[in-house]
This record gives sequence, C-alpha cells and structure tokens, in this order.
Amino acid sequence: MNWLAAQFGEGWSEYNAWELHWTSDVWGGTFAFLGVLIVLSLWFLWTSLARIRSPWKKTGLYALRAMTLLAVVAAILQPQLEFKKIQPLKNTLAVLLDDSKSMTIKTYPSEKSRSDGVRRALENNREYFERLKQTYEVDFFFASDKIEPVSMANAAAEYRAQAVNTNLHQVFLDVAQHYEGRSLQGILLFSDGADLTQEASGISPEFTETLTRLNGPVHTFQAGSNEGFKDLAIDKVDATDFGFIHQPLNISVSLSARSIGKKNIPLVLKEGDKILVSKIVSLKDDHLRYTADLQFTPTSLGKRIYTLSVPVFAGEAVEVNNRWSFEVKVIRDRVRVLHLNGRPSWDSRFLREVLANNPKVDLLSFFILRELADDVGASTSELSLIPFPSNLLISDYLNSFDLVIFHNFKFSPYIDKKNLANIKQYVEQGGAFLMIGGNLSFQSGGYDRTPVEDILPMRIGSGSREFLLGELQMGVQPKLAHHPVLRLENDPAQNAKAWKSLPPIQGANIGLTPVKGSHVLATIRKHKTDVPVLVTRRVKKGRTMAIATDSSWNWNFRRVGEGGSGRYYQKFWGNVIAWMTGEPETYPIQVETDKEKYREHEKVIIHFKVSRQDYNPVPGVEVDLVVKSLPQERERVRQTLTTDERGEGRFEFAPGREGFYSAQVSLTSGGEVLSGETRFIVFSPQVEFQKPLVNEALLKAVSKVTGGRYHFLEAGMKIENLPFPNPEVEIKSSSRMVSLWDSWWTYGLIVGFLTVEWWLRRKSGLS
Repeated sequence: MNWLAAQFGEGWSEYNAWELHWTSDVWGGTFAFLGVLIVLSLWFLWTSLARIRSPWKKTGLYALRAMTLLAVVAAILQPQLEFKKIQPLKNTLAVLLDDSKSMTIKTYPSEKSRSDGVRRALENNREYFERLKQTYEVDFFFASDKIEPVSMANAAAEYRAQAVNTNLHQVFLDVAQHYEGRSLQGILLFSDGADLTQEASGISPEFTETLTRLNGPVHTFQAGSNEGFKDLAIDKVDATDFGFIHQPLNISVSLSARSIGKKNIPLVLKEGDKILVSKIVSLKDDHLRYTADLQFTPTSLGKRIYTLSVPVFAGEAVEVNNRWSFEVKVIRDRVRVLHLNGRPSWDSRFLREVLANNPKVDLLSFFILRELADDVGASTSELSLIPFPSNLLISDYLNSFDLVIFHNFKFSPYIDKKNLANIKQYVEQGGAFLMIGGNLSFQSGGYDRTPVEDILPMRIGSGSREFLLGELQMGVQPKLAHHPVLRLENDPAQNAKAWKSLPPIQGANIGLTPVKGSHVLATIRKHKTDVPVLVTRRVKKGRTMAIATDSSWNWNFRRVGEGGSGRYYQKFWGNVIAWMTGEPETYPIQVETDKEKYREHEKVIIHFKVSRQDYNPVPGVEVDLVVKSLPQERERVRQTLTTDERGEGRFEFAPGREGFYSAQVSLTSGGEVLSGETRFIVFSPQVEFQKPLVNEALLKAVSKVTGGRYHFLEAGMKIENLPFPNPEVEIKSSSRMVSLWDSWWTYGLIVGFLTVEWWLRRKSGLS
C-alpha cells in the first residue's frame, strides 16, 4: 500500500488504505448495448483471423483488440482510486443511573435509600470503570423517562434522585437514538425497576422489541429490595379545582397500607394548623387499598391550601407520601343580596330587575306596600299572606347575606331600633351595606344617631330633611376616576365620556356630610357647592356605600328612550356589587404571577400594581414583598421594591423546591397598611410513589432478553468479569481521490494498442 501511494508523490505516504470506485453514470441499457458491441467486435475479429496459421500471431492480435476494448470500457466507467487514512476506534459502553424519586425510598433494615446504594457502588468500583475506559469509551447518564449525560468523574457527586417519572422503555429508545451510527456494545443499568409504564410481572412486547435491536448485553443492578417493606401512603386525592364559599365540598382519598398491621388510623384534613375534619380508617392485615370520603365547608374566599395527613409509623420506607397538600380556589356560588324597599318605585323596579337577572346574584327582596297609617278598610291580618320577618332577618339571618340594601327604606316601625346594631356589627366583621336615597331615606328615615349612621360614609345629622327635586346633572370627581365603581369603560378618556353621556338624575338627598376616610365619587352642583351623591367607605373589614338619589334608573330608561343603550346602567350596578362584596379585582394592590403552577426549579415572575384606597396609582414608592411557603408560613424572601411611573413592579423568584407559596405586597399609606396577595404552586408529581416496590422481574427480564446478567446491588459489591463484545471498528479520518481515466496515458494506451494491432495485421497480410 505504501509503495502504491508513493507513486503519486511524497504527500501520499500518510494514507494506509485504498479503494477503487466506478463513477460513470452510464449503466443499464446503454451499458448492455456496449457489451453486445464488444462481444460482436471480438467475434468478427476472431473470424477475420482464420487465414493466419501462427497461433502466436492470432493470440497477440486478439489480445491487443481485447485490451483496446477494455481500455475503452475503463474510460467509459470512469474509475477513481481513493486513498484513505484509517484509524481504529474504541467501542462504547453506556452506564445508566436511575435518578427517579422512587430511588429515595429506604431499604430495610439499613434505613439507607436505594440511591445511596447506587452512589456507594459507583465509588467502590471506580477502578473497574477506569479499567473499562482503557478498552472502551464509557459514557454515564442519569436516566428516568429521558437520559441526561454526566461525566464519569462527577457521576457519584452529582447523582440526585429527583426525577418525577420512570419510563425505562423511553430511556432505551433515547439510548438507541443517541448511539445511532456508533458502536454501542453494552449497557450497565443501576435501578430499582419501579417503572410506572410496565407491569410488575415483566416487560411489554414493545419494550422487548426495542431491547432486541440493541448491540451487546444489558447488565442490570438492582438497588434495594422489598424485604420488610413498610409503608402507609396517601396515593391519590380527588378534589375539584374550585369550590363555593359556605357550600360543602367533597373529596375522595385513596390510601394504601403495606405491613402496617391491623390498626385504626386518623385521616386528618387541615387548613394551616386548623383541623377541618378527620376520619378513622380501619386497616386490616389482608387489605392493601382503602378509600375514604371527606366533606368540609370552605369559609374564606380565594386560593386556599388544604393538607391531608396520616400518621408516620416507625420503619416506614417512605414518609413523604403520608401527607398530601392540594389547592382549591374558593369562589362565591352566588352573591346573596337582601333588598328592602320602602315603597314600590321605578328606581326599585329597575334595580330589582338588574339583581334578579344577574346569574351571580341570589336575591331576597321585600317591598313595603303600605304604612300602618293607611286607611284601607281591612285588618292588618287580611293584607299580607305572610308577616314581614324584618327583625328575624336583621338578627338571626343577617350574616348569611353578602350585601344588604336599604332602598328608600324607613326602618321604623318594621325593625326595632336595637337591631340596627346588628347591621353595624355585620359590616365591621366583613359585610356590605348600601343605602339608596329617596324621601324615606337618610334623614327622613330616622337614621341619625343610630348605629347605622356610624357606618355610613356620610353623616346624616338632625338638621334639614330636604329632598331636592328637579333635573340635576351629576359629575364624577376626576381624582377618583380610577375607582372600580366608576369604571364604565377601561380607557380613562372613554370612561369620562361615558359618565358625561348619562342623563341627569331627578332628585337627591341633601344635607349629608362625608365622613373622614370616605371617598366622594360623584356630586351635583347646588348654590356653587358640590353636594355628594355617590360616596363609599371602608369600615374595618366591611364596606358601605351611599347613593343619595332614587333616580339612577334614568341611566337606563331615559338613555334607551333617547336611542342609546342601558349597558352603562347594568355596568354601574355590576361595579357596585363587585366593590361592595370585595371581589379580588377591586383590591387596591393587585398581585399576580405569570402562571398558577410551576415545576421545581422553574422561575416565578411576580407582577404587582400598587394603588391607594382611592385607587390612584402610586409611582416611585417603596413596597415590601414577602414570599412565604405554605401552610407553615415560613418566610422565604423579603424584598423592598420601588414602583415605576405607573405604580407597577416586577420580581423574579426561584423557589427551588416543591410546595405552596404566597406572595404578598404591602404598603403603609396614611397610617394604614394596604396589601395584596396571590398564591402559586411549585409542584413535583408524586406518581413515583404509586409503584414504590422494587420490580425484580423487570430487571431480570431486561438482562435475559439482551443476554446480560442480573445482579443484586449489595453493600461493598465489586463489579468484575462482565462480558462485552469488542469488535474492531475503524474510521476514515481523511481521504484523497485519484482519477484513472481522464489522463493522457489512458487514451495513449487505446491509440497505442490500435496502432500495434494495425501494424501486426499489415505484417500478416490482413487489411
């Protein structure tokens, strides 16, 4: 080979192999036609040599013609000589380390996890792997439902059992794809065999087919055993993602018990440290699976974190599955509204239609049709089908309502004055109270110096009880244009235009004075003085509002009569109900995350918008951000951030571990602390513990199918004498092509052969 390469010059000596290639595209029918012509040419030549008696001359002429034709064929086939530099390669072995969460399960009686056994095996057999590297390329991978390369030097140190799913079939598919076109001659698999996709009795036909396509054996090493396996687990919790406040919520719990014995164990449901419900589950020696149904009633709105737990017994292989936390978004099924009307009117009729037609509202409405002084010529018992249960509503059932409306309602003589204190207490504890004006409301209703006046956003006083009649144009206070009650349009300019387009009201209660801390949203102008009409107030945990007119119905009736739409009237009352009942979108500080659920180690983006109680944005102010883990409420992050020119801010947080978290943003304004909160989940599925037992049958089957060996991974085990094929593998690192047909000597040979043949023919007396 070196001699042949040297004929082409000094630069060819590096090549140690050669190969002949035919590069012509003349094949098929054309080549067959040429073959026929060559055969005919040789036959005619042979017949033409019949007169020559010398066999040497005949053979010479025939050989010259054959060599000429062969040279022509060679030129047609276009031969090329490839000189190659060939280098030997090592075959490859793959080491797969199962890093799924089932490897954290403890092994009896050592109380060491399965992953500890794998890690010790890697450290104890470092010399064995070093010896393998002298003959093979040895690649290490973490394996669960995918493969992740890791260096041999860092495999033991970086090995963590944290993957959330095991699918060995997919792992071997990934291995086959990774080594496609390469010489993989064997695999070492360290695993507990707890594959979620395979049956305990063996492997699927599809998995078997994948294994048979591999080159070389798979030697399996079983981490852990089922001897003395003891575990009490919550396997599954079926609960809805949302529930309704004050409405029962049902959950179904699946449990499993292995080697626990005959016991009565408590299943406890908590919110934080508060026990909501518990149930005794009776375990039996011959039963593995159990189910239990629990029912509880959420009492708070928003995202709530609940935790189910069972006792942890000594010697349990897995402790993390004795608890199960889940989130339920608690919302209102319907807003319960108590609507008391002093007398029938167009205003009460239109409002009642709005409330009754709102699918989110559960309305209880009462109308006072006559006063006791009315002379109707009949006894009181004949004028009502049922008595008006006013005192019962205001005492016993008041807390069952989300919003109480007094609509041009004079409480005397229907409600005892002492029961008005119940309304004050109801609001201070988180209720909502709305008083709508008219000639029976505010001063005319006798509410001055009562507990109701204490919670209203305006002082009534004992002065004038005047109800101002006439068309009055109401104007929105520009400084409070961001208030949720006034938000008829999202765009501020369009919103201002919408309020100006509303028809005037036809009367208003005057002589009312806003109290400190209230917000005057809209006024009318009288004698160069702004008279409040729409006023809101927060009272401890509750909210109150005063609408000092009984003609808001004009915003529907008259606007439609003028060719417009009643949409703004509907929107206004929707805003009132949302703000009064404290819907989350009405909080001054809004906090949200870009997602509700995150995987472990995924970045959480927290966005917040800060407003004061008047809902005006607060730019350039410092706020406190606190992130806590739930339900223990352990503080994870505390940060001081500054809002931008729009009163907004952003924070990125990397929780790093699974669990439930809350992010709270707070601001101290005017001696009052404002805050907003959101909650999010960082999850790592616990499906790995649904099949916690070691699957010895699967590991043995994998080895058997591939011709490998099965081993039980014992403490201090030394790996040796594992058979792997090692065929010779070479790779072409460089090459160079030499054309043998398009040179002068190729055509020179053809001409030379023809010339010599002609000369011999002439000498032999042939034409």
